[in-house]
Amino acid sequence: MASTRGAAAEGFLVAAALGLWLSTPSRAAACQPAPADVATGTIWGAALAPDGARLPGVRVTLLRREGGSLRVESGPLGIYRAGGLPPGTWTLTAESSGFAPLRVDGVVLAPGESHRQDLRLALAGVSERVTVASPVPSESIEATAIGQDDARDLGEALAAIPGLWPLRKGGIASDVVMRGLQSRDLTVVVDGERVYGACPNHMDPPPFHVDLAEVERVEVGKGPFDVRNQGSLGGVVEVVTRDPDQGFHLVPTLSLGSFSYLNPSFTASWAGPSLAALAGISWRGARADRDGDGRRFTERTNYLADAADDRAFAATAGWGRLKYSSAGGATVEASYARQHAEKVFYPYLQMDAVDDTTDRASARFESRRQRRTISLLTAQIYLTRVGHWMTDEWRASSSGTPRGYSMGTLASALTWGARAGARVGRTTAGLEFYHRYWDASTEMAGMQYAPQPSIPGVTVDVLGAFAEYSRILGDRVLLEAGGRLDAAWSAADAEKARTDLAFAYLGTRELARTEVAPSGKLRASWRPGTGLQLALGIGHTARVPEASERFFALRRAGSDWVGNPDLEPSRNSGGELSLAWRRARFWLKASAFADRIADFITVADVERRNEVPGVTNTSARTWRNVDATLTGGELSASFVLAGRLFLSGELSSVRGSQQPRPEAGIFSRVLPEIPPLRGRLGVRFDDGRWFAAVDGVAAGAQGRVDADLLEQPTAGYAIMNAAVGWRRGGGALTWGLQNAFDRCYAPHLSYQRDPFRSGARVYDPGRTLYANASWRF
Repeated sequence: MASTRGAAAEGFLVAAALGLWLSTPSRAAACQPAPADVATGTIWGAALAPDGARLPGVRVTLLRREGGSLRVESGPLGIYRAGGLPPGTWTLTAESSGFAPLRVDGVVLAPGESHRQDLRLALAGVSERVTVASPVPSESIEATAIGQDDARDLGEALAAIPGLWPLRKGGIASDVVMRGLQSRDLTVVVDGERVYGACPNHMDPPPFHVDLAEVERVEVGKGPFDVRNQGSLGGVVEVVTRDPDQGFHLVPTLSLGSFSYLNPSFTASWAGPSLAALAGISWRGARADRDGDGRRFTERTNYLADAADDRAFAATAGWGRLKYSSAGGATVEASYARQHAEKVFYPYLQMDAVDDTTDRASARFESRRQRRTISLLTAQIYLTRVGHWMTDEWRASSSGTPRGYSMGTLASALTWGARAGARVGRTTAGLEFYHRYWDASTEMAGMQYAPQPSIPGVTVDVLGAFAEYSRILGDRVLLEAGGRLDAAWSAADAEKARTDLAFAYLGTRELARTEVAPSGKLRASWRPGTGLQLALGIGHTARVPEASERFFALRRAGSDWVGNPDLEPSRNSGGELSLAWRRARFWLKASAFADRIADFITVADVERRNEVPGVTNTSARTWRNVDATLTGGELSASFVLAGRLFLSGELSSVRGSQQPRPEAGIFSRVLPEIPPLRGRLGVRFDDGRWFAAVDGVAAGAQGRVDADLLEQPTAGYAIMNAAVGWRRGGGALTWGLQNAFDRCYAPHLSYQRDPFRSGARVYDPGRTLYANASWRF
């Protein structure tokens, strides 16, 4: 259990944040605040479907005739609120996928008035549905929702979406698991930029390299239906960062929490008729969290005594954007972001990050001016770079070593690429090219720190073309079809590569591969009326093996690690059936999916087959292709109990199987690292200004484990969370409690099985307090 002194300190931090926010005067949220002697007002209301059902996540833009604008979003109960507004005449627009855009003119706000304006959206018509239809069946999470929980990174925040699970490696840098597939089988883009980590152990997954304070929203497409990006074997995660609003705005935020968590951030933006600029900065850090038994995760792993109670991570980020918009509908923008993380503990793995630095740069052009039949033109170039140094210097394994660490890896990743696209009538087409370079060198005390090129300067070049087409059949059916063709070239640096391990265990010295990968999708949506929508989709896509899976090479004591140059690309052929139903007081969404993945890439043992000087071990861990099947589904529902009180819940399930390949050392029929059944049930009160919520989250036991990799079962668990919040003018405050009963539990995705495992489970935090405060001036 946490000490009394620690609990008191946590309570003081949260109370201080509450008092500081309450003592701050409310400011106008519009870009032109009212004079001090003019009382401001509020425009609020409910976003409604045609049948009266309340719609969460509707984006509402308020534009003042006399100058000034503001953008807000309806909450989980469908309520939106814009406070601190100067008097005047306002125009409101509302947008939500699947509904026609709504515009309400002439909303007159008197000084000090609270004006209710409900927004009833109509179902999108024939031409409108083609415009608003998402190319991938998607769900999203908005910045407002992220600001109401205790997520420390994007991987944790995305776990709020059914079908997604976080994979925690420590206090930060969680990976995202979508329907049983981890980020190596997903495409993650930030404003169209591909972002890859540099660590061979995936300690810095792509979602880690964008700061939460940058994020406006995240669109998630599940299944093999994305043809706009190569590599979306299991789905796509598209991060959209904040854009400058009209006028001048300052947005300071502060998050505090248990285990000395601190996260201040600050964003400033200005936008005029044609020019706009935005800049932001963020810092976050914390000590190692304690589980329900009061033990820090550093106490459950092999950390040295003087490191066990130290700071567990620190990350600083800064970002900026310049944007020019012409009167003719063309936009040009340039953006840059830099993130620096230091001393990040990863008990999940055998090493920790000493330094992890990321740079992202992009330039983008867009034109929406009608030119004959072309309604949209886009072009983008980008570059991302990651430098990463990791060691075990804070672990007991480093004791007595000459350099203070027994193992260290210096890794770098460089990705640059370009995209171009156009919309012609109902068809969208485009080209994508990207170049990915990955290099890592490992030193081990047992090898006298001789550098080993564990990833020998591998390049992957991909060139692809895609096209999508949408058409209305009758007045209730939307048909979507798309196709893509990619050519990929993978090659290791012949001067750096050490092929002895691959020849000893796999009988090959291959250093280059070329692949051609087709993708396609077909999806139909049907609205029979009465608030019901049915959709059926089938898709096929592929991903190229990573450099670490093909060309990794590391000699070590006991068992070597070696990539497999003969790996084939993984190809997913899948289908999904979904249902959405809205009534005046009820909303439900359900989906079921089945994916057949040919040549899925997994880990397996391999025996030495050739005698090679210097290769003394008789076995190694490598990567193999295996045919796998993933099936499951998600269910979400909400019910209005009273005017401002509603009940909601979600359920997610996935089951993974593989076809044994005894000749390749694969005997188990169970696909490893598959999360168990998970559900949430909660009740929430929300009147647009105040909210209070209580949730119960439970996960079943996972007994389906891969015996080949010595994967262990995990027990089920159940926890309770609570939160209260207040929105006033341009400010917002949330206070929350996670794991209220201080349960001690470890999720099934609590430790990595192979090949870079530490063997220790990472238990989820025990009772955790947090407070988030933000202001918008």
